[in-house]
This record gives sequence, C-alpha cells and structure tokens, in this order.
Amino acid sequence: MNKRGIATIVSAVLILCTAILLAVVILAWGGTFSKGLLKHAEETNEKLAACEIGTNVVIKYACVSDDTITLMIESLGSKKITGLIIRALGSSGGYQKEIETEMDVADLKRFDIEKEEVGAITSIEVLPKVDILGKTEVCGVKDIEKVIVNC
Repeated sequence: MNKRGIATIVSAVLILCTAILLAVVILAWGGTFSKGLLKHAEETNEKLAACEIGTNVVIKYACVSDDTITLMIESLGSKKITGLIIRALGSSGGYQKEIETEMDVADLKRFDIEKEEVGAITSIEVLPKVDILGKTEVCGVKDIEKVIVNC
C-alpha cells in the first residue's frame, strides 16, 4: 500500500501556528481579566480612602423619649456625606433607619427618629453614606453612642 502523510515541515508549521493562536487567545483573555481586576482595585481603594479617611461622624448628644430618639450628629471628615444609617440597639432587639441628608464638613445637625419597640435603648450606631465614583456607598460604623439619656 501506498501511504501518504503530512510532510515534517508542514506539520511543524501547523503546530507552530496552533501555538501562536493559542498564545494570542490567552493573552487577550488575560488582558481583559487584568483590566477588570485593576478597575475593582481602584474602586476598592477609592471607597477605602473616602470611608476611612474622608468621613468621620460623631454623635454629640443622644436622648430617648417615649416615641422619639433625638440625635445631634457632627460631620468632621473631608468628604461630603449624602445620607446616614442610624441603628438603634435595644435590650430586646434592634432596628435601623435610613436618613437622606447632606452634611458638609463641620456640619452639626439634629435628627429626630421614630422609636420602635426594642426595649431599653442600649446603643446607637451611625453609618455615613458617601458618593464614590458616581455610586452611593455605605461606610462602616463611624460612631457608637452608649451614653443615652432621657429627653
């Protein structure tokens, strides 16, 4: 029988072309993947800078009446605050309220929040919201007040 095969040079060229094609595909995927990682790292870094360095809120005063919690909150950071989340923790549970407000640097504002039934209020937490790269982000707890008096 007369068998025919691919010449050695032709087979070497085909293997080389396949290897080059595979390398191009892997590099293209890797470039897209690394761009996504870099973008995520930039967003995380921006949030960290804005939340950890740029925002600082302090509860100056907290008092509780039968149906209202009154807070005096001061913004001491370098970033404008676009909202607050207030968490009230009581002896039998807790709840949170979102407040849409704007606080510039060195603003001091009073907030009256409806009190819910969670027993005696034991602590109040404040989480500021800031705009980062066009999105509103909630920062971690910035101040916890445990000295709460009756109004």
